[in-house]
Amino acid sequence: MRTAAVVASLALVAIACSRTKPAGTPTPAPGAAAPTVAAAGAPGAPPRRRVPPNPLQQDTVRRATVDSIMATIAGRENEPAGRVFRNVTVLKDMTAGEFLRTMDTQYGRGLGWTCANCHVVGKFDDDSKKNKRIARQMQVMQDYVNGTSLASVKELDAEYDKATCVMCHRGSSEPKGTMPVPPLPPAPSTPPGT
Repeated sequence: MRTAAVVASLALVAIACSRTKPAGTPTPAPGAAAPTVAAAGAPGAPPRRRVPPNPLQQDTVRRATVDSIMATIAGRENEPAGRVFRNVTVLKDMTAGEFLRTMDTQYGRGLGWTCANCHVVGKFDDDSKKNKRIARQMQVMQDYVNGTSLASVKELDAEYDKATCVMCHRGSSEPKGTMPVPPLPPAPSTPPGT
């Protein structure tokens, strides 16, 4: 029954994620206005598409935010995140330093986002953004997969990588449900004169 509830929750979260910003929608830097779609030149022509976000630029923006927060908690990095930050509900027992690294690498880089996709920058304890609420549910699902589902697979012969945001999202806000079909191998060439 619990597995069915987790699967149903996963399906709902996946649907919610697919209804959030489309993949490739740029995220403004903190304090910047949201980009608009430029209108096409000819009347009746479809609007031009937004330019896909630059992963290096997003990493730079996110890294600067994380570094700034790390500087404000200097000396408290090894305390539980739930004591250092307000309104941490799921990862509250993780150290504050590891918590910030998780936000940066797993959430931010894993989805190709900046902090502003989930947080009201400057009010990180604010829960008004839907993506933040979804991220919490996804973390609960990930913890279940790692702590219960994978741990119950007795046939695993060695340590396995833990499930993370990256496993499904792979740098995109919308996880892919399938892999591309591999290309056919090149046809063997026939030597001339045979």
